[in-house]
Amino acid sequence: MKRKLIVSLLLLVMGLFFFNSCRTDETAQEEKRTEREKIGAFARFEENLASKKLLQKEGFEYVSYHEPFMNIIKTFMDKNPDYSKKFNEQVGDVYFDLRSLTYGDANKGIVYPIMKDGKVNAALFGIINLERDWVNFSVLKNDSPEVQSILAKLQKAYDAMQLSKGREQMHEEAIEEVIITVYQSIPGPSYIFYYPFLDYGSNGGSGGLGGGMSGGGAIHGGGGGTPVTPPNPCEKAKNILSKPDVQAKIKELKVQAPKGGEIGVKIKSDGTTSATIPGGAHEVDLGDTAGYLGGYHNHTPNGIKMLSPPDIIKLLNFSIAQPNGNIGDGFMGMIGSESCSTCPNGIKYYNYMINFSGTAQELSQFLYNNNWDSKKLIKEFQVLEGQMTLDLSNVDYLGADLNNQGLEKLFFETLKGMGMEGKVNLQRIEDNGIVNNIKLNSGGTGTTATPCS
Repeated sequence: MKRKLIVSLLLLVMGLFFFNSCRTDETAQEEKRTEREKIGAFARFEENLASKKLLQKEGFEYVSYHEPFMNIIKTFMDKNPDYSKKFNEQVGDVYFDLRSLTYGDANKGIVYPIMKDGKVNAALFGIINLERDWVNFSVLKNDSPEVQSILAKLQKAYDAMQLSKGREQMHEEAIEEVIITVYQSIPGPSYIFYYPFLDYGSNGGSGGLGGGMSGGGAIHGGGGGTPVTPPNPCEKAKNILSKPDVQAKIKELKVQAPKGGEIGVKIKSDGTTSATIPGGAHEVDLGDTAGYLGGYHNHTPNGIKMLSPPDIIKLLNFSIAQPNGNIGDGFMGMIGSESCSTCPNGIKYYNYMINFSGTAQELSQFLYNNNWDSKKLIKEFQVLEGQMTLDLSNVDYLGADLNNQGLEKLFFETLKGMGMEGKVNLQRIEDNGIVNNIKLNSGGTGTTATPCS
């Protein structure tokens, strides 16, 4: 019998190779999931299983899923040399000649040692879901007794292999399983390990590699299924803004916007929100994105009333934290204000929302293959805004702040400077609730607002 090791859940945005897959039952019931394309390596592997000779392990039918896991890992690393180089430098090399048994009856999980300087430095855990259209990867690397026990067992097996070098090319090790509570949305037995202990790296923000290799057919190659239908931006925005808790928080943000100082809030898919998050003079840290659909915050009267580069990067983190690869569901919103003699209470509000419109592969590239310097991006953002105020097409009069056209052009120019042109949708929400999809005109001379029907 394989030994089992019970491990507590750590519900946080994990660093290397993590994609949050936890959902509440209510969220799972509300979600209208479009069939995604199966990952080709797994689809082909299982189609050929009938012709394969099953190995016998401990008296039951056993099939190793090493082959498809290894294939997609190697292919991903080959296609993403910058990522592969960073992974090698920060963690090491995945050692495929030694691995765990394949765990799971429906979901399938496997663990590989990660070698650095001849030692097991960490372990790479991969799991494929029941539908075979989404794979998650995490790196196990910390000082907890549970993780250290697994690494020690892998090291012992590796050392034994070196002593018998040449006699056994591949070796599967019956390391301890890691048991967790399985959420209703994750099919399979209760001993699938979706949330291993992990304190290595960060979600793309501080040099960590993030969840770059997790994904579906768009990242690892499909198997002939139906691609995901992108969410309708109009319906998505209307649904978010219709929630009572969201409306209450946006009202709170509008009250704060003219005062100076930023606050923020995170929003779940069912419309419930976090507590109000206090920030500084021109920033607010929304923190962990796990379990949240998106976030909203206010900008200040003397700040630039448009989503900034850090806001765009935070959007990417919300996008990659969405369950089952629904990256287009993530969003980031902003409210700004300025004096207006003809407006109610003498204040004009700016309410903008953005969501990612690219592929999962592009999302990974933007988050994990870019070494963005936030301070440098903010400085460039401020310089560009200053330059644009000198153009009368962007302001109501010289010396004024950017008007709607100027702010929207600033946003699209910022995306272009970050290499993300055409990959983020911009929406403007009017005081009467009308949602407008904003597009940059040909040649970048202005923007066009198309109201949602």
